[in-house]
Amino acid sequence: MIKVIVANKISEKINEFQKKYGSSRAFIADKIGISKQSLNALEKSDNPTIQSLEKIAYVLECKVEDLYDSFIERDLD
Repeated sequence: MIKVIVANKISEKINEFQKKYGSSRAFIADKIGISKQSLNALEKSDNPTIQSLEKIAYVLECKVEDLYDSFIERDLD
């Protein structure tokens, strides 16, 4: 059996952006066009929309692919 695990890295990218520019989460959320609470929810989400990911990537100056890591687990039994 093959299992794909996806790791959300949105928080990590937000932290990097904050360190680089000294921006608050409220500022980042405003630039994305969402509330700070919605940004917090996206950081924890397993299934954000592609539109949300594209907006986040644009504001954080990264690629959509940078917001997630995926790993493949194989059960060889």
